[in-house]
Amino acid sequence: MYQLKTKQSSYSRFNVEFMHKFNNQFECKFIQCGGIFLFMAILLMMPKIAISEDANLAPNKTYTPQQVITIVLDSMQKNAADDEGIATVFRFASPDNKAVTGPLSRFTKMIKLGYADMLNYKGVRYDDIEIEGDLALQAVWLQAPSGTEYRYAFKLSKQRGGEYDGMWMTDAVVLIGKNNGMAI
Repeated sequence: MYQLKTKQSSYSRFNVEFMHKFNNQFECKFIQCGGIFLFMAILLMMPKIAISEDANLAPNKTYTPQQVITIVLDSMQKNAADDEGIATVFRFASPDNKAVTGPLSRFTKMIKLGYADMLNYKGVRYDDIEIEGDLALQAVWLQAPSGTEYRYAFKLSKQRGGEYDGMWMTDAVVLIGKNNGMAI
């Protein structure tokens, strides 16, 4: 079975076959047949590339709850010595969350002491997201470098009023389980 996967979505065999047929229908003048397929594959990956390579990501009305969670987790996974990943996570914290966990220096210490297993994790598995009105809940499994899996619940809300009006932001992340034997 053909299957292309990204962290955000999977493309079925049907989509791969469609792209192949699309490629063959046109006379393949763009680098002999493979060019269009490669071009389309790059286009499909562009949202993921844009999310993971932008160090100045900030809340935006266009982000869905799933995209916010993906941005937060990618930032935690790729956090470097300058803690820019943690700073990105802080930017996506809701105003109520920041009131309890901020400023950034305090938030950074909290992450390093209480959520260290989220930093530079090896793998992730997403449970189904539940969205009801302005609230979203999603459980994720993260595999730490040690191999241990940790299950976290993300709670997000769509902000109403103020500078973040209409934007999904993180209200809380809570450890809800740990598994030493199961791999992602």
